[in-house]
Amino acid sequence: MDTIVKIFFVFLLAFGLLIVALWMSDVPQNATGITDADYKTLVHSGQTVATTSATKWLAYFFGMGIIGIFGFVIFIGGRKKEATIRKKMYRVLAIGMLFYFLVFNAMTNSWWNYVETNSMDYFMGIPKPTAWMFFGLMTIPLFMSFFYITKFKQWVYTDEDEARFKEILENRQQRNG
Repeated sequence: MDTIVKIFFVFLLAFGLLIVALWMSDVPQNATGITDADYKTLVHSGQTVATTSATKWLAYFFGMGIIGIFGFVIFIGGRKKEATIRKKMYRVLAIGMLFYFLVFNAMTNSWWNYVETNSMDYFMGIPKPTAWMFFGLMTIPLFMSFFYITKFKQWVYTDEDEARFKEILENRQQRNG
């Protein structure tokens, strides 16, 4: 079994323990949100979600874990036999995942800052934590998708892979034929 798969398995076990810890912790009050006094369509998260130490950090690690699972699955799917191709692909994926973690941290810190100070800062008309999510977390997969699309024939499904696939299909048709 691959080393990356073994690390992923250990990661999933730790993530399972985190889920158990979240399940056993107290449910925060107003976790589904409180309507804003000025803007009736804006719902603020409940104060106790981020101020309760256990919930705050468990939720943070849960978010990091979800991003980690996403990253592991992409890295596992990106395994290739050719070391040079694998190295290039892993470099792009590592940069993308690093940015993903950094933006998630910025989004989380801006939310924690809002909860502590109760001051809402806006960026382009939306709250900063939402802006980090919208302009940061949602655009990083575009970076990875760009390389997936432009390098597909070189990294993912090469001409040799296609020829081998056709060979397998022909052999199967001859056996069933």
